Amino acid sequence: MRHPRAGAFLGRCGYGPRLPLLVISPYAKVNFVDHVTSDQSSILRFIEDNFKLGRIGNQSFDAIAGPLDTMFDFRRPHFGRLFLDSQTGQVVAAEDGE
Repeated sequence: MRHPRAGAFLGRCGYGPRLPLLVISPYAKVNFVDHVTSDQSSILRFIEDNFKLGRIGNQSFDAIAGPLDTMFDFRRPHFGRLFLDSQTGQVVAAEDGE
């Protein structure tokens, strides 16, 4: 039987159920699906990395969370508006924002 290391938090079970993550940003890559394992703490990790804040520490999961930076392209923003059908989600119209 493995014993938890000193100072470890008990009761952590790892990843929970899968949750979709939809990135809505002018910097989000268009029609991109990322296959990196991520969770809610990946959002915290993205903020920490983007603003160079460092990790929270104290065995927080942000230290091992999957990165989200592959979902963005900060060199080519898309400022146009996209209109979706409320029933199907299909693109109805798009406006170029430039």
